[in-house]
Amino acid sequence: MHLSKKKTLTNQFFAILFTGIIGSSYFLIITKLSALPPNLNYIFTALGVLICFNIYSIFTKKFRNRKKLEKTPFPAPWRKILEEYVHFYRVLSPNEKLRFETEIQIFLHETRITGIKTEIDDVTRVLAAASAEIPVFSFPEWEYENLGEILIYPNAFTKDFKTKGEGRNITGMVGTGVMQGVMILSKPALIGGFKNSKDKKNVGIHEFVHLLDAADGKYDGIPELFMENQYIAPWLDIIHKETEKINKGKSYMNPYGATNRIEFFAVASEYFFEHPHALEKNNPELYKILSIVFKQDTKNKLKTALKSLLNYTGKKIGRNSACPCGSTKKYKKCCLNNNI
Repeated sequence: MHLSKKKTLTNQFFAILFTGIIGSSYFLIITKLSALPPNLNYIFTALGVLICFNIYSIFTKKFRNRKKLEKTPFPAPWRKILEEYVHFYRVLSPNEKLRFETEIQIFLHETRITGIKTEIDDVTRVLAAASAEIPVFSFPEWEYENLGEILIYPNAFTKDFKTKGEGRNITGMVGTGVMQGVMILSKPALIGGFKNSKDKKNVGIHEFVHLLDAADGKYDGIPELFMENQYIAPWLDIIHKETEKINKGKSYMNPYGATNRIEFFAVASEYFFEHPHALEKNNPELYKILSIVFKQDTKNKLKTALKSLLNYTGKKIGRNSACPCGSTKKYKKCCLNNNI
């Protein structure tokens, strides 16, 4: 996801290009000031070099930080969590495990994870990051540009984010409107999704797959950035046939997948990553097309490269915004303190 050599080189190319444009413009102005005393001319020249150096440093900061994290030893307690909870990690080769660990470090460095009326521990942080990395592990170019912050709730919540009272049946949600760019996960559901690797349910993976679905600009259950055109019609046919089986009680999938195409894609993806052998046995057609989807490279590389120049890591809740917990306090003076 984050360690693509091609993506790093692209970042450096654009950093040099824009630094060169800015620097050339600066020195062009300096040369027009022919009346400047020599000493002052030297000062302005040195200042221009310093400005160019700082601009280049800013533009490449994101990837320089990633390279540092690549060389930073992975915390032993985090590795223990992965070994205990994450089946996907356990079956990776030694080299793949190292890459997965580095991806976890980078994701946690760049993505704010905040507890709403709950504390954030290492298990929560590592499993949230694992949820993000599992669906995109085969995509070195991928960036979660539509995510900046993850809110962790102490339990299930309502559609208007309340954690008390009736109607608390939601365990995961991708925010819209004022919560755009924010994901909400129930802490018990997140951890519970990894405790049983064969129950075909994982709310973390489910919500991150929704982000993959929306990466083409809309939630519609058709991951166009991951699916070549010739597979769209077969994919829609599979959704139709499997939904009919679910409604007739003849499917091994979670019945929630019959809600609509959006939820079908997320539920099928949970099945694919949680219990792939069972999916291949029970529905080889669905397994095959998901294998294609999750190995297909992504697009929009130019947009990603330009955002990386500005060290963009996604939209987050503003520090001065009202806290999502409903306390009426500013976010920075309330639950944001639970971010570590």
